[in-house]
Amino acid sequence: MSLLRLQARARPADADEVEAALARLDQGPGMYFGVDAGIAGLHPLQATLVEAPALLLRVRAAALQVEPASALGQDLLAQPALADWARATASQPPVAALRALLQAFEPQPEVMLLGALRFNAHRLATPGTAPDEDIGVLFLPEAFWQRDAQGQWTHVTLSLPAAAGSAAAPLRAAATGKAPPAEPPEPRDDHAPGGYAAMVARALVHLRERPLVSLTLSQSYRRRTHASAAQAFARLRHANPAPMSFLLNDGLGGQLFGASPDLQLVVQDGTVQSLPVCGTVARAPGPVGEAEAFRELVNETVDAASLAICTDALRNDLAPLCEPGSLRLTERRRQMALATVVHAVDRLQGRLRTGVDAWDALVATAAPVMLTGTPRPHALAAIAELEASPRGWYGGLGVLVRADGHAMVGTLLRAAALRDGVAEVRTGGDLVADSVPAREEQESRHKALSLWRALGLDAPPGAGAPDAPPRLPAAVNLHDSGDDPFPAAVRELLLGLGLGFSPTARPTVLLGHPPPAFDADHTVALGDAAFGLLARAGFEVTPITPEHGRLLPCRATDEAPWADRTAFIAAGYASWALRGGAALPQGWSVWLRDTHDSPRLLVHAQRRVACLLLRPESLLSDPRAVQTLSHALAFCTPAANTP
Repeated sequence: MSLLRLQARARPADADEVEAALARLDQGPGMYFGVDAGIAGLHPLQATLVEAPALLLRVRAAALQVEPASALGQDLLAQPALADWARATASQPPVAALRALLQAFEPQPEVMLLGALRFNAHRLATPGTAPDEDIGVLFLPEAFWQRDAQGQWTHVTLSLPAAAGSAAAPLRAAATGKAPPAEPPEPRDDHAPGGYAAMVARALVHLRERPLVSLTLSQSYRRRTHASAAQAFARLRHANPAPMSFLLNDGLGGQLFGASPDLQLVVQDGTVQSLPVCGTVARAPGPVGEAEAFRELVNETVDAASLAICTDALRNDLAPLCEPGSLRLTERRRQMALATVVHAVDRLQGRLRTGVDAWDALVATAAPVMLTGTPRPHALAAIAELEASPRGWYGGLGVLVRADGHAMVGTLLRAAALRDGVAEVRTGGDLVADSVPAREEQESRHKALSLWRALGLDAPPGAGAPDAPPRLPAAVNLHDSGDDPFPAAVRELLLGLGLGFSPTARPTVLLGHPPPAFDADHTVALGDAAFGLLARAGFEVTPITPEHGRLLPCRATDEAPWADRTAFIAAGYASWALRGGAALPQGWSVWLRDTHDSPRLLVHAQRRVACLLLRPESLLSDPRAVQTLSHALAFCTPAANTP
């Protein structure tokens, strides 16, 4: 029987058309799968958006369910080759049916299947285990948008040659599915704060006592929202482009969007490539924040071990599919920066054996080791025992397989699933026997931040309202004794805060050593000037070998008048130090300490004096160091100088 050939009509498209098509995914089935960011030379920048499916394929563990979604879909199923294929799907394993569907067409790159499979896609390797289990949805498009590596969009419409010029109207499936319950229950997280760390602690017992090399656990956060998935995805793409950006409407009332760091498989010209990701460090703003995050990541031996385990396990999965000796590690721990975190990436590459294709690689790596653990059967059993809820889409697969054999498969991570007015965000991390539970919980929460922001829910679950900005003075008296190294930078910073300068204004911003008769009340002192004031106030200050340009990880104390207690980086320039362990003189308190517990911002409430033992004007300082200065200025300002 001859192969089917579809006529492909292509035209240039612009970004506005694509955004309009993305918005329509709020109403009807389809999917966007884009490699929007990554490491140059590793991640192939491109995107595909299917907004008008011809066929919808519901993937169940034992069989496919095929539905026409347009007149073209009806025409396709009427073709003898596909009519026979559709009748056979009820008795064929799903992967065999999917392979046979694409093999019924000529090997055109425009003919493809695009969609998503849930975490339980590993059931496809053993279809008799749970035959009725819902695995996911795939679309064969009638029309789609495609972006190339240069960022140029093209719109492609497919038709049967005999039907060229016909008006095949889409038979759109409703996006709403069943109506939500009249009074839906209030959404709840899997764990209260600290609960995930406790689960990790139990998991470490498994890792020490059972035949497990690694184990990946996860948790779900749930919040009420009526946000548009398409609008939230647009915000996420702008703020956090990723190696796998995706937006799915499954046509049954569910939507999914996310920005995953993990492009699991790239199959092209008989070669398979996998890019496992492991190790996550929160990224502070700017190039200094990125560099410090990379330094922390590279020096983290547990994360290095976790990535090595993932890569070795992937080799174990892919080796039977590849020509002997061709599967090799070609990149190790390449650094990849995304909007809120940094990761380390390996690259594994090999040549597929004759007769092996992308579907074989997909099944071999479903429920990937970086999302389950090693060995996989023991890890799956531990996940079922320990996790509080089913994973759903988390750890599943975004799938794009073309009729010419080329394919991309991404892991569904950093995703929000929307249904019945509730958003669920699930995150987790890879564990080894010496993982630290508290660090794993912090990492899990960091991974959810970009999704809450995309949904317009800026505060993470349980957080209070953001701090009100401090009320700054109208002007300050900038006093420089002539021996401060950076007076122009400080002046520029204060101007940038909107402050004026006057020799009669208070507070005074003191730079350099204070003069003998200096009245310190209502003063903010920076750097060595702060040490000078503290020495006069009775602190034990000692000279040291100068430490200039050092980075100081700082965190606010419970006495600080702002709520944010997250750590940030500030630059230090010092020729002096406070004697460690000494009691504070009467009237003084500490608002900021570094990771060595040394005070970095001390204040005197009665005299309204603030001493910053850091340099907020430095380009190495996080913006929160400037916010710290702003709070100090507001604290030291007399009421008469407030605007």
